[in-house]
Amino acid sequence: MAAKTAQTETTADLHACTCSQFATADGQTTGCTATTKRLFAPGHDAKLKSFLIRMGADGAEVIRTVDGIASPADALTHAQKFAFGHMVIAGVALAGEKARKKAERLEAKAAAKAEGRTARPKQPKKVTAKVGRATFTGRMDGDHFVYEVKGKERRTLKFQAV
Repeated sequence: MAAKTAQTETTADLHACTCSQFATADGQTTGCTATTKRLFAPGHDAKLKSFLIRMGADGAEVIRTVDGIASPADALTHAQKFAFGHMVIAGVALAGEKARKKAERLEAKAAAKAEGRTARPKQPKKVTAKVGRATFTGRMDGDHFVYEVKGKERRTLKFQAV
């Protein structure tokens, strides 16, 4: 059985991870301080991808600094230089859609509050309880557990919540 020798890495082989080259004008970065032989340290391509999605959704300008040369551009322009660029574009579009839907919900809620009604009627909380040997899913109505058996509603005071 041959003995395995430890492979030594010299500092000349290592360089800073690519994701550490990106920042915004207000100082937001990926927080990377890793060194690697490759383009990215393990998992740091995903770190850069999520950073570019966040900055793209915010509309922030991203600055990439390589060997002291800073090149500012939007997040989508920087992302296109990597294989995951299409994912960043889709992520920014999805974030924009989520923000639009959230704004619509808040607007509807404010309008409903102004009219003096709730935006959505509250649904009774589903409860799982044991009645006899069987377990059912139903709702609470005061002290009663209300559930359905064969399409008929049943009520009981003798149950144990699961």
